[in-house]
Amino acid sequence: MSDDIKHAVIYARISSAAQKAKGDGLASQTTHCREYARYRGYEVLDVFHDNMSGGVAERPAMTALLAFLRKRKSETIVVIDDINRFSRDIVVHWQLRALLSEAGGKLESPSLEFGDDSDSVLRENMLATVSQHQRQKNKEQTVNRMRARMMNGYWVRPEQHLSI
Repeated sequence: MSDDIKHAVIYARISSAAQKAKGDGLASQTTHCREYARYRGYEVLDVFHDNMSGGVAERPAMTALLAFLRKRKSETIVVIDDINRFSRDIVVHWQLRALLSEAGGKLESPSLEFGDDSDSVLRENMLATVSQHQRQKNKEQTVNRMRARMMNGYWVRPEQHLSI
């Protein structure tokens, strides 16, 4: 293996059991990231999948990814499909970015070029903030619809009627 080959890992995340059951989100994200890595000439060493909210930093696969990076002790590209698959909270986003950097990871995505210049940081902040807004808005809409459904006399969750 040549010394000029960069090593990469892939991180993909979905946020609900419904997404896992109904969709192919993890596989689709992984395929997109592998395609990007192949285009860039990266050797993919491992893939990390989480099935939980992007609003929290402590996730099993993210913890495993960070441990993997620390053990390698050499720069490794961390490929994500999109910024909202990395995090859906601005504070968590920058916490994870710092942890990745400290562990030797360099974040890349086929949908966004990360950089250290002022314009790149502004763009990243804006996109991370939009991701947070989308998460919060989804929660508000879900709560409002559940409330309206209850007001219309329906069970909010199918399992509720079984316990009565």
